[in-house]
Amino acid sequence: MKLTQNLNLIDRSARGIIGVLVTLFALFNGSYIEEPIIEILLGIFGVLNLISLFSGWCPVYQIAGLSTRSER
Repeated sequence: MKLTQNLNLIDRSARGIIGVLVTLFALFNGSYIEEPIIEILLGIFGVLNLISLFSGWCPVYQIAGLSTRSER
């Protein structure tokens, strides 16, 4: 399976914002979430979005055969 970029700039920017916000919330949520497993899952979700931001590749899009990146 070839790992080519499949995210456009807007999609990557949205993932970056979501990734930063969710990761920060998971790390510094105070007493909003008292379940450690949910905090860990939120942190993983945030980090995966940040990885997609920097790599430009989404594994779910790859599996589904989708791409928001325009081929020029």
